[in-house]
Amino acid sequence: MRGTLRTLLIIALLQTAAALAAGSVVWSAQWGSPAWEAAFGATADAVAGWTAGNLFGPANGVDTFLVNVQEGKTQGWQSGWPGLERAYAIAPAPSGYYLGGTVGAPAKDAMRAQTDALLVRLDGAGKQLWRARVGGPLKDQGRALAPAPEGGVYLAGFGDGRIFSAGGGGSDVFVARFSASGERLWGVQWGSDNNDFLTAAAPDGEGGVYLTGFSDVDEDCRRVSERGFLLHYSAAGELLWKYRWGYDAATRPTALATAPGGVWVLGQTDGSLYGPFNGGRDVFAVFLSAAGKPSVATQWGSAAADLPQAAVYAGGRLYVAGATAGRLFADSAGGYDAFAAALDPRTGRPQSGWQAGSPARDQAQALALTPAGELLLAGVTYGDFYGRSAGQADAWAARLRLP
Repeated sequence: MRGTLRTLLIIALLQTAAALAAGSVVWSAQWGSPAWEAAFGATADAVAGWTAGNLFGPANGVDTFLVNVQEGKTQGWQSGWPGLERAYAIAPAPSGYYLGGTVGAPAKDAMRAQTDALLVRLDGAGKQLWRARVGGPLKDQGRALAPAPEGGVYLAGFGDGRIFSAGGGGSDVFVARFSASGERLWGVQWGSDNNDFLTAAAPDGEGGVYLTGFSDVDEDCRRVSERGFLLHYSAAGELLWKYRWGYDAATRPTALATAPGGVWVLGQTDGSLYGPFNGGRDVFAVFLSAAGKPSVATQWGSAAADLPQAAVYAGGRLYVAGATAGRLFADSAGGYDAFAAALDPRTGRPQSGWQAGSPARDQAQALALTPAGELLLAGVTYGDFYGRSAGQADAWAARLRLP
């Protein structure tokens, strides 16, 4: 009897996955050189990342790149600036873009690599209008951007030691607000007594900004190794509130999506955080009000690891994209597959989903909504995903329609 029930449960799960599977790719591309490339950010009409090779021009160290992917036009740009630059985020600006990431910096100690967080303002053709750096004497990284009032932008990331104030211990999180002309208006730093890492930022709809990430927790003292946090800062740089997950299961928030009345936080967990644990790593989704109070919360996934990386809320719908090692919405192609899903904003659970990949590892790392209502996905592939692999790893992008 137990075996029969187990078989019926497996059949039901497979039927559920098949019913949710949907989506059609209407455009796709893969870019690469014999070196390493990956896309990490997306807007409605462009994707950005970094390359170690001659992707769209001669490499000059490690370069940032940007690809305009408007319908009927695909143009690539590569920085070619001396040294190391890595773009991890892109945001729209009037007649251009903001890029956020990391730039190499002179090291006082030759035995320690030093980097600063980087913010670059580009026009629509890729011409640099201005650039700014944030950092202390050690290693600092920019990882996320969010729009600020009056055409400005928030640059957020994490770093070691003193950036704007005395550190909390190990790596701390920071956020800096910049005007549209590149003036830094303020910067703040937050940290626990563990290493803290920022993963995402989003506007709060009132001029302020949400930040999320996780702390590396000492496993000798606690069962979990990752403990998530959500911070809410005002437009003036005041910490309005913070929310911290507990120690019942590991929590690594990785994506934010601002919605009416608050913000959706999506991430990964290794236990029964908001429901039964499916195995590997589950996706969790929780909605917090503008006052920092959680309401809707759920988790879902396949029997393997499911890793959300980006989210967006638009038109009353919540979307998420990432990578899965299991059968989340379709049969696995091998390694990790890219996935995208439309979630019910009332429950945080999938209404429809898409999964695709090559026999190698494929990840969706960025997500945006186009004016036509299509999802623009971008990420990294180690195989022949949407073209022939050019080398170690290639960047890719695709426009997807989800019902």
